[in-house]
Amino acid sequence: MRQSAVSFETEGLTFEGVVAQPDDGSGPWPGVVICHPHPLHGGNMDNNVVLALALGLAQEGFVTLRFNFRGVGSSQGEHTKGENESEEVLAALALIKDWPDTNANIGLAGYSFGTSVILGHSELYSEASAIALVSPPFRAVEGTPLKNSDLPVLITTGDRDRLVDSEQLDSELASFKNAPEFKLFDGVDHFWYGQEARLVPEVSRFFAEKLK
Repeated sequence: MRQSAVSFETEGLTFEGVVAQPDDGSGPWPGVVICHPHPLHGGNMDNNVVLALALGLAQEGFVTLRFNFRGVGSSQGEHTKGENESEEVLAALALIKDWPDTNANIGLAGYSFGTSVILGHSELYSEASAIALVSPPFRAVEGTPLKNSDLPVLITTGDRDRLVDSEQLDSELASFKNAPEFKLFDGVDHFWYGQEARLVPEVSRFFAEKLK
């Protein structure tokens, strides 16, 4: 596996990220952009879930891009509670599409706050072929324009997640035009510490089915 530090710009701001990809020269591969959890609670591109997905997917034949939202690490700007963070997601998607070793099949993944950004901004949906949401807040799912999309969607959460009510979430999925796949992990809370190895194969399977 090869990792490359990258930077990209949008709206006059510069953002930092890391691209990970297989190093066996068998590409081009599908690309996946991964959005990190809440910046005001320590979330960044090196979060345990984000890092596990980025490296795990790269080992399974994907090119992944994880990046820091505005105001995090060396990324410029200030946190806007998800209102403007979609701008850097769009720019990250553009970068991964232009990466020399990716093909036209692009996935978008988010964890916690990262899912809220995805769920709240319909302009992202035309730029991806599949979306994976890890531990999305119920309120973000409830009002999302993604309900009207035909995109394939995977939603995963744990049955001990106090920030995501899995029973409410399960019933809400019936209102989607294209019903998402829903995977509930037993014994898992919102933070997935020590459980990353259970999550990665499920997300990898989903993206392999939809992008390869």
